[in-house]
Amino acid sequence: MTLKKKIVLLGDSAVGKTSLIRRYVFDQFEDSYISTIGSKVTMKELRIQTPMKKVDLTLMIWDIIGREGYHALQARTFVGVHGAILVADLTRKDTLGSLERYWIPSLYKVVEDVPLVFACNKSDLVKDHEFELGDLEDVASKYTIGYDDILPADVEPTYSTSAKDGSSVETLFKSLGHLVTSEKGMKDPVKELFEGLVATGITRTSDKTTPVGALDAIIVDFCKGFKDSRMSMLVLRQEIARAGIDINDPTRDGVIKAVEFLAEADSEFKNEKKVRSNLERWREIAYGIKE
Repeated sequence: MTLKKKIVLLGDSAVGKTSLIRRYVFDQFEDSYISTIGSKVTMKELRIQTPMKKVDLTLMIWDIIGREGYHALQARTFVGVHGAILVADLTRKDTLGSLERYWIPSLYKVVEDVPLVFACNKSDLVKDHEFELGDLEDVASKYTIGYDDILPADVEPTYSTSAKDGSSVETLFKSLGHLVTSEKGMKDPVKELFEGLVATGITRTSDKTTPVGALDAIIVDFCKGFKDSRMSMLVLRQEIARAGIDINDPTRDGVIKAVEFLAEADSEFKNEKKVRSNLERWREIAYGIKE
């Protein structure tokens, strides 16, 4: 079986995206830094062994400009993407925060349900590290639910990499290769909850004094404000993940945090008066939770 998949590397400037691609495709490392202008595409063939068959996979690897604000250029690149590698720089902690603050939201505004794998690059610069692999794993855990059912036992969705010495670079791309060729659907508990609400006509009533009931009520109310259910789903998933909420076991603090994030997102679509009204209503529900 032969497949061709478009993937993209995302992250701030100088985190090492281009160097990771060069190491993976050409087994080379360039120590000088040249900012990527626009988008560049590199191709790499590999073989993925699945439980049922072997897949000859061609990855079309897109490397885009790492500066925030180039929304049109980046959005055009995201169209048709089948998966992404999110890259942070171990020597700059701010590059970790920008993955959730900017890169993942920007991607999810264009495509949805695409697999993500994560890399904290420059593992060779041990003395200069500002965060650890565990910090990246905390971020990744919000977006990699269900991956254990897809990835082989020796492959992970997060890696500490070095484009300079090649550490974990090949396995990083192999991980995404398994995900983009998998025939199994990845679990998305936020989407499942949303679709469940839609399927029941969004009429379910629940005890709003519990975290689950309160979150349920807030989600229902939030969804009513969108004519486009796809857009509401994208925003909902993004902000609930950003709040670090486990849909199956939410906490009062998590729901309160989600309310603030949902209001921030709301401000991009609605006027100030409506946003303020929604926020007050959601806060009343969230702060009424009894644990």
